[in-house]
Amino acid sequence: SYPMIQAASRLGIPAAIHESNAIPGLTTRLLERHADLIMVGFEECRKNYKRPDKVLVTGTPVRGDFFQLTKKEAKGKLGMDDGRPLIVSFFGSLGASEMNREMAQFLALEARNGLPFHHVHSAGAIGCQRMGEYLQDAKVDLSRTPELEVREYIRDMNVLMRGADLVICRAGASTISELTALGVPAIIVPSPNVTNNHQESNA
Repeated sequence: SYPMIQAASRLGIPAAIHESNAIPGLTTRLLERHADLIMVGFEECRKNYKRPDKVLVTGTPVRGDFFQLTKKEAKGKLGMDDGRPLIVSFFGSLGASEMNREMAQFLALEARNGLPFHHVHSAGAIGCQRMGEYLQDAKVDLSRTPELEVREYIRDMNVLMRGADLVICRAGASTISELTALGVPAIIVPSPNVTNNHQESNA
């Protein structure tokens, strides 16, 4: 968005930007002097700007389809309405090798304890390639445990998150907003591999 906002500023056209993360990224910092309004996700963000008077706390928008179903309806749609809690875990679209290893151990523990939960884990596009090895090392056979599911990617996040009793995930700004809007309990593991460690601040 940098060229557009800078051009608008030069032409005297009012311009606004939105920064979802708790710590402003490079583009947001560069655009602060050009933008008339900076919308942010958290009240604590205001201190990170040279012109706090330009800052408006709006939160981060959440897609409407996250609210189309009740929790009960979501579990029914997923076929997971047998009274067992639903855990959903994901660590980004590509996946995270260390967290996939940990989730393989979680799945093994759940399998050994009589499958008290439904658990859907997204291993990511890259992580999915190694997930089979991690599950084999953990002695988990998913063909015998339909309650435990590993996917490359979650394409129905609105339904899964609505039905979830616990989410284990990274601290991306949009994910935090979705969890907050739905009131879903979460274990948040911020990624250490992001600019300015902003996920820890989000969390």
